[in-house]
Amino acid sequence: MKYLMLSAAALLLAAGCAKIQPQAAGEENIHTTVETKTMLKTDSMGVEFGDSTQAFGAIEGVITGSDGNIAVLDRAACCIRIFTPEGEFLRQISREGNGPGELMSAAFLTITEDGTLILTGDGSEMLGIHAFDYFTGEWMGSEPSFGSPPTCLEGAAGRTYMRKSLDVDVSTGEPVIVVQITLNEIGTEEPLVVFLEERIPFNPQDMSEIISLVWFGYDLACDFSGRFYVSPRSTEEAAVYAYDQTGAELYSIELDLEPAQRSEEELESERLVLVSKAVAMDDAEVASSLEADPYKPMIRGLEVDDDGNLWVLLGGPSQPAFEVFNSSGEYLHRVVLEGNQTDGHSWNFNFSSDNILAYAEDPSEGYQKVWLLELE
Repeated sequence: MKYLMLSAAALLLAAGCAKIQPQAAGEENIHTTVETKTMLKTDSMGVEFGDSTQAFGAIEGVITGSDGNIAVLDRAACCIRIFTPEGEFLRQISREGNGPGELMSAAFLTITEDGTLILTGDGSEMLGIHAFDYFTGEWMGSEPSFGSPPTCLEGAAGRTYMRKSLDVDVSTGEPVIVVQITLNEIGTEEPLVVFLEERIPFNPQDMSEIISLVWFGYDLACDFSGRFYVSPRSTEEAAVYAYDQTGAELYSIELDLEPAQRSEEELESERLVLVSKAVAMDDAEVASSLEADPYKPMIRGLEVDDDGNLWVLLGGPSQPAFEVFNSSGEYLHRVVLEGNQTDGHSWNFNFSSDNILAYAEDPSEGYQKVWLLELE
């Protein structure tokens, strides 16, 4: 993906799960018994061969609109496809190209409260943010990005959205990666709110870390009522920070987890995911030398359901497992996906409009599918 290649180039030029002990709002909340619920697979979309509208090349995002239909961003096809919950193809948004409303590459799909689809990519003769009307498919405009384009987008109230931005500061003589998590609005250049800013030493010898930071680094989530969540994707700590719409920290949640090593199969799967990201950045030379971290991130995903509950996806278990909290940070229960998912460590989830959607970055079937899930 050309825009991510530019991000990495800019940086180079510049220089198993233990007992859960949630801690919220400054009070210890240790649970000796944990209620566990089960999540079930109810249906799926995606075929290996056949109907081209049902075959996905490289899924980079799934989301549900307010009408209950499902949007799937396919990076390989440079488009968004809209389906009914039963899997019937309805329409396509955008296509491959560099003209108005066309895409050369795309990732990080989200939808705002007013129905604006937002993604990051190269297209419409610019590198940056691209917006489409979910209901009509109309291209609403694109905003250029100067330097590293924002990633990890999450739709918020009105036309606002959360995002992660990377920049490089060389003012001290040693290049430092500056990460900002902000609230932005389509059509507005400056952030409305800055939730978090961190400075990370830049190591040009470790391209695996740089690619992981560009694509991942932090997990974000928010709802339309003014709750925002950030979790650093770390192998050493498991923390979630909650903010209000002004950027004030409301509370933090800390999970008492032990570091978990990847199996040989998981290491190779993670390496292949990193390689696919590097190839998308048009850097085959970098791709050939990438190595995955032997330890899993303690947290690898955040989601907010329609009741305002926060779902924290644990990085340790190979089988997808969540710890669930209410909007005040109080622990509710654990949810585990039913069945033995050999590709469970690479699943990505989306909770919106009463749907729970998921897809695997390294699917065991050998081709990509979108799974529809529900609580038992």
